[in-house]
Amino acid sequence: MKYSKHFSFFSFMLVSLLGVSSLSAQQNFQLSSKFYEADFTRSRIWSGNHRFGNVFCLKFPRGNEVKGFAYALYNNNTLYFSRATYDDTTALYVVASTIPAGRSLEIEIEKQASEHLKSVEKFPGIFTLHRTDGILGPSLAWTIRNSLEGNKGSPFPFARSFVSRPDGHLASISVHRLFVHNGSRVEVAGLRYFKTPIETDREADAVSDLTTFVEGAAESLQSCTANLQANHK
Repeated sequence: MKYSKHFSFFSFMLVSLLGVSSLSAQQNFQLSSKFYEADFTRSRIWSGNHRFGNVFCLKFPRGNEVKGFAYALYNNNTLYFSRATYDDTTALYVVASTIPAGRSLEIEIEKQASEHLKSVEKFPGIFTLHRTDGILGPSLAWTIRNSLEGNKGSPFPFARSFVSRPDGHLASISVHRLFVHNGSRVEVAGLRYFKTPIETDREADAVSDLTTFVEGAAESLQSCTANLQANHK
């Protein structure tokens, strides 16, 4: 897809120039479906509406600005990946994964919080984490400075990594929101690269802008998914 290639170029340049660290444990990812890609750069305008079975649904914000959309299943259909690419610097992801049968929302959220807290403690200048609530119940929200997109064999945000910049500037940022609902983890994540790295005094505004964008998608997902589940009771 034209725009996904451009988007990945910024990740490639950061990896080439700087050291890379991983925030997630080593995991193998194998496609269990085709990797579907749609290109909206010529004529078709996408509404932004997307649904994955009875797991989640949402309306991607600014759907008319989406340049490309990709989706796929991984690991015997236990992982679902989707990505809307807006331009060559911004993408929005919604992914889902199954949790063990019988595990409650509260137990899974606590497990995820504990695992993510390890990243905060190990990389305090890179990773931030906090808890929040919404229509789907308690959830987690976090950001990763200088975050990177992986390739098809290491799909973001299932796999997460970042670059270490000696100058401390912000070359990219990812903002995440994780829900647990109806036997699945559902994560909304936004990733944005900056063509010119941002200095510290401008970083808060850049993070706030992407956070607002991601929260818009997260709110849509919560409302739509809650109605979806209610209609199937």
